[in-house]
Amino acid sequence: MCEICRNTPCYFRCPNYTSKKPICYCSSCGEGIFDGEEYIENPNGEYRHYDCFYGMRDLLEWLGYEIKTMED
Repeated sequence: MCEICRNTPCYFRCPNYTSKKPICYCSSCGEGIFDGEEYIENPNGEYRHYDCFYGMRDLLEWLGYEIKTMED
């Protein structure tokens, strides 16, 4: 526990606070993906936060799957 802000880890306004560096960046929102956050990587090497998917279709298209309509 920090002696100044009394938090673990330190609160962002604390003088002892050190900002985390992202491991990689989300191809959807552009924000960093930090240690402990859930993400998905597609075959093209792109990363995306798990929460940045807006449904199954969005996920499948991002993974490179083609959505088809069955015809006789």
